[in-house]
Amino acid sequence: MRPPTAGPVPGPVDVRLVPALLLTLVTCLVVPVLPYEWVQMLPWGLGVAAAAVTVLLVAIARSGRVALVSLTALTACALWVAAVAAVQAVGDRAPVKASGWEDAVSAGQPVRLSGRATGGAVRSPGAFGDWWHVTVAVDAFGHPVRTVPRGTEVVVSGDAEWDGMELGTRVCLTADLEPSGTTVFARARTGPDAGSCPDLDGGTGPESGMGRSTGREVVRAAVRDAAAGSVGAAPQLLPGLVLGDRSVQDPELDEAMKASGLSHLSAVSGANCTLLAGAVVMTLRTLRIRRPVVLGAVLGVLVVFVIIVGPEPSVIRAAVMGGIGAWAVFFGRGRQALPLLCLAGCVLLCWQPALAAEPAFQLSLAATAGIVLAARPVEQWLTATLGRILPGPVAGTIGAALAVTVCAQVACQPVLVGIAGTLSSYAVPANLLAAPLVPLITVPGTAAAILAVPLPGLAAAIFWLIGWPAAGIGWIAGALSSLPGALHPWPGGALGAVLVALHVLAALALLWLLLRWERTRPARVRRIPAGPVPRGAPSSRTLRWSLAAAWTLVCAAVGSQLALVVSPPAGPVPRDWSLAACDVGQGDMLVLRTGQRSAMVVDTGPDPGAATSCLRNVGVERIDLLVLSHLHQDHAGSAAALAECCQPAAVVYSSMATPGAGGPGAGDREDRSAAEGAGGARTPAGARRPGVGETGTVGEPASAWRVDWEVLAADSEARDENDASLQMAATVHTPQGSYTVLLTGDMEQEATGALLRQGVFPETVDVLKVSHHGARNGGNDLVRALMPALSVVQVGRENSYGHPHPSVITELQRHGPVVRTDEHGTTVVSLRDGQLVPTVTGQFAPAVTGRAAGTVPVG
Repeated sequence: MRPPTAGPVPGPVDVRLVPALLLTLVTCLVVPVLPYEWVQMLPWGLGVAAAAVTVLLVAIARSGRVALVSLTALTACALWVAAVAAVQAVGDRAPVKASGWEDAVSAGQPVRLSGRATGGAVRSPGAFGDWWHVTVAVDAFGHPVRTVPRGTEVVVSGDAEWDGMELGTRVCLTADLEPSGTTVFARARTGPDAGSCPDLDGGTGPESGMGRSTGREVVRAAVRDAAAGSVGAAPQLLPGLVLGDRSVQDPELDEAMKASGLSHLSAVSGANCTLLAGAVVMTLRTLRIRRPVVLGAVLGVLVVFVIIVGPEPSVIRAAVMGGIGAWAVFFGRGRQALPLLCLAGCVLLCWQPALAAEPAFQLSLAATAGIVLAARPVEQWLTATLGRILPGPVAGTIGAALAVTVCAQVACQPVLVGIAGTLSSYAVPANLLAAPLVPLITVPGTAAAILAVPLPGLAAAIFWLIGWPAAGIGWIAGALSSLPGALHPWPGGALGAVLVALHVLAALALLWLLLRWERTRPARVRRIPAGPVPRGAPSSRTLRWSLAAAWTLVCAAVGSQLALVVSPPAGPVPRDWSLAACDVGQGDMLVLRTGQRSAMVVDTGPDPGAATSCLRNVGVERIDLLVLSHLHQDHAGSAAALAECCQPAAVVYSSMATPGAGGPGAGDREDRSAAEGAGGARTPAGARRPGVGETGTVGEPASAWRVDWEVLAADSEARDENDASLQMAATVHTPQGSYTVLLTGDMEQEATGALLRQGVFPETVDVLKVSHHGARNGGNDLVRALMPALSVVQVGRENSYGHPHPSVITELQRHGPVVRTDEHGTTVVSLRDGQLVPTVTGQFAPAVTGRAAGTVPVG
């Protein structure tokens, strides 16, 4: 980095209140989860410790030992603040405990609940159909009815009866409660029967069941209506980008925003409030308005924003954090803003201890800390760089937006990983692309929200204009989430914790490097001190080691995250392989090892040369069992060639009983042809149909290699050849242990859902052979139900069918690594120390360049 050459040298960062904030945060986190008997003693313990340290401070105040006195004072301050927060947190929990709510939650029995929805119902696709989730503020429970203190909430999951639930609606239901940390989940057994809710004032009936429309909901509804005429994905995104209202986002857009790392934009956050306040600051400072007036205007705008969005703790938190961020970035007060941030955090936690457990608060705190500490120097560098090619005001606006976004994203990464358990490969470039668009939406969007109720026509015109950058954000999310490897699971256990710690240390090291760069000034004349180096100044050797350590941490963190998103290295087939996903072009072929040179082969793909080449590469000379899931060419086209070269000991298959074209609901139309009949491929001599429930074992008796298999379903009466696919569960035994595999052929979503409802599939599997090459009509229900540790998608490179669908890949990556033959080629899997380890062999089939004349389209 080239050091700056102008401007005052910034002072040191003031971290004196950081211990108080950290201790208060930890105190608020542990109070809700520790046994109540322990929690009651926590305020006393902290208070006694604080008093003891205060007495010590008085005793040493005049000792002249400045460092010791300062350390003692900071410790006393941290303990007193934490004690106040503990008193408030225990006070919040005490009436909840006295009401019997905690006992009802832990009892595991159905409970009658009544309360009001605190937001709209959100649809979530599930294994057994769609579910709707809504947060309900509970006011009474049980029979006889017992009241609970305000602020007691549950997350209700229910069926379609909950669709259309709006904020403020009164609900009454029977549900099974399940605690998870500080959150209580309620699985609804009934619908939201508002008419039967008890009126806490003494009555029941529909009148008590319906909540009144609040001012906040009126504004939100007006904004949704005004934004409805905008372009692209803007009608779904604008309510969230402006007011944090995600109720109109469909699941596909929501998944794209999450996979691209942009979901935080559609929530009320400190970063958004920073941009809003920053727009006010830059406008008024350009007009040469005095600083006190500017500060008053910023506070006024944030107050109006809180009133519009709703004066909830989360919104107040965002406004406070946003104001601090604006103070740091646009007034250049980062050093003074950090203690202000710590003070604000302590005050918010003492006021609402429950905020500590909210991901939004954690993200806001981290983002604001990143903005406060690093955004100013980053903004200066970006503005100077962009100023060479852009006009000054434009460069300043873009530089400030990019600085806020980048610093917030880096600071929030450990929290995001802890919440989602995934790493978005393209989060940084997505945020960099979206950052210049956000100010174009946030500032005029807030003005439009103010006008949405009194002047809906004018608001609609403003929303139409800012709908273009909002649609751009939607396009960025869709484009980047559809790229290969958009989302990767974060390692669990100790490794995941170590990587998070490494990221935090690297962020601190990068901050130290940035602050040091900011304070560096090139001297016109080099002065060499005549005497010794002043005490406390680091020697050149110490400085070199410090710089080396800092850059090592940064490089290690970047390298570890890159290791999570890049494909496994290519190499020779390991001797301990037990499963091979063969690249046979646009088709399926899976090899399960049963001996030193034998295997069970599931499907053959359309290309005999690719099929036999794969067996040769993995060293298979004999096929103990050949399974043809169904008789489409892409699954059984090479069956005759394998029967000739390897002479399988047995062949089983599934197919439609009667030839005919695919029936209604068959799936992708491009996969159909008149030649399919009962599949379109011929079965080898001696092939037979297995019965449902049939089991078997193949393998060498004297070897540790073998495969146990069971037929789960084989519907010869299916309306379509894809849905006639053999469903088979296999257990692969190796010298290192065993793991399970589910083989699904090309079965589509409707048929899969029926089998799920019948309980045909196992509860979980280690390896899932993904149905229908990852096509959208294969669905995600089975993935969510089984949560496979490893998924295999067999699909041809550059195929014309659009396989695999991005939504399928995104869902698979939430549960574990995904092997794709179009990207990885032939890939083998080994079981080592209880872990499934994929190895890329570097063998690829020719790319699918089109549909050659005379060939049968694959299914």
